[in-house]
Amino acid sequence: MKVLLIDDHQLFRDGMRLVLEKLEANTQVFESSSYEDAQAVIKQHQDLDLILLDLELPGLSDTAALKALRSTLPFIPVVVISSNDNGNKVQQMLDSGAQGYIPKSTNADILINSLKLVLSGGIYIPPEILQKINHSVSISEDTQLNAEDIKLTPRQLEVLQKLAHGLSNKEISTALGMAEPTVRVHIAAILKTFNVSNRTRAARIASQMGLITA
Repeated sequence: MKVLLIDDHQLFRDGMRLVLEKLEANTQVFESSSYEDAQAVIKQHQDLDLILLDLELPGLSDTAALKALRSTLPFIPVVVISSNDNGNKVQQMLDSGAQGYIPKSTNADILINSLKLVLSGGIYIPPEILQKINHSVSISEDTQLNAEDIKLTPRQLEVLQKLAHGLSNKEISTALGMAEPTVRVHIAAILKTFNVSNRTRAARIASQMGLITA
């Protein structure tokens, strides 16, 4: 397991290293204080498994840094770790490709479990922040779709419900008794139907439309 931690505070990186080493045996943690410095690590370690990104880094803006990481390493999950819990900022990071948003106040056990969820294909957002997102953006601001425009099969609605509860592909596969590749096919169809780029946004819109329960 190789993890890249990008944060400009040495003390925080020191503490995070101790926590991250508990992810699994032989976890390697690489550190950078800015996105620019992280480029050297990325060039040497194209086989990274996870990237943790702080907001308000020196140099490149947080949104630009996240988009650049997603462009350079599209198959490696990026999780934002920040003290900023503003709903609009969280939504901005998710829309830019983050696969998780974890407050710096999170305790070590929840942090580890959250990262394991992301590594297994899920998206993690703390319930209290997800609630802020749901209240800060209305359907009309997010999409022009109406409920009658949404044509999903009963099975796809079941998958969508599990997505709303933060389950990973593997967990959805187990819960619904279907093969994991089939889950991925359903998720791709759901994203296309809602015309969105990530699972969390699709689940949020569906919840606001009353298609699923939050």
